[in-house]
Amino acid sequence: MTETKKTTKTTKKVAPQTIDRLSGNEVFKYTDKNGYEYEYTLQFPGVVKTWEMMDNATMENGQLAKSVLADEYIRNVVVEPAGLTLDDFDNRPGLNELYNAIDLFLGKKMSD
Repeated sequence: MTETKKTTKTTKKVAPQTIDRLSGNEVFKYTDKNGYEYEYTLQFPGVVKTWEMMDNATMENGQLAKSVLADEYIRNVVVEPAGLTLDDFDNRPGLNELYNAIDLFLGKKMSD
């Protein structure tokens, strides 16, 4: 008589990855030529709003309108100082640096 061995393989179920994009505000600091420090708190506005900002800034020719995107970024991502607008940068330095910091922040949040 031959013995037969039964092998049962247990498969471990893997849970789907959970992504928490909405937590983890980031602080960006810009120091002007006089050493004065401007501090901005960046908050992720959500996936839909992030795509809407890009859509709103895309012109008919497919190019991004940087002025529109910068305005969208400042209104929807910068939560501190509250009420900051693109027009505030007529008298405030560091707009390009803030724009780049927001762009990197959103890119990190969307890449997960």
